[in-house]
Amino acid sequence: MKPMKHTQDTAGAAQPLLGATERQAARHASRAGTTFARFVQRVADAGGYSIADAKRNAVAVIATLEERLPIREVCNLEAQLPTRLDSLLAFEPLNGLPAMDRAQFCERVAARAGVTSAEAESVAGTIFAVLRSLIAGGEVRHVADRLPEDLMELWSNSR
Repeated sequence: MKPMKHTQDTAGAAQPLLGATERQAARHASRAGTTFARFVQRVADAGGYSIADAKRNAVAVIATLEERLPIREVCNLEAQLPTRLDSLLAFEPLNGLPAMDRAQFCERVAARAGVTSAEAESVAGTIFAVLRSLIAGGEVRHVADRLPEDLMELWSNSR
C-alpha cells in the first residue's frame, strides 16, 4: 500500500494532497462562492439592504422575471449569473403568467420577498440595475424585448 502524500496547511497541520480534478473542483466552488458573495454584496450596496434581504430580494425578483420569460431566455440569463444563484432559484416555483404586467410583477415580487408592492417596485428596480450591469448587452436587449412596455421601462430605466 502506497503512503498518502500530505502537505501542511497554514496552521502547520498535515493535509492530504488533492488530485488535479479535486483541486479544480475546489477552485471552481471557491470562485462560485466568491462570485455569488460579490453579486449579493452589489445588490446590498445598490439597495441599502442587509445581506439576507439582498439574497431574498434577488431571488424574488429573478424568479418572478423568469416566470415572464421564455425558457430559452431563462437559460441564457441564468448562464450569466453566479452558479450558486441557480440552487436558490431551483426552489422557487415557476407559475407562468405570459401577460404579466408591471403591477402583477410587483405584486408577485412583494409576495415572495415579504414587502409591500411599492417596496417591491423599488426592489425590482435595484435588482434589474445590478442584473443589467452583470449580463451581456445582447441578453439585456433580449430580456427587454420580451417584456410588456410598462415592465420593460422598469427593466431598462432603473438605477
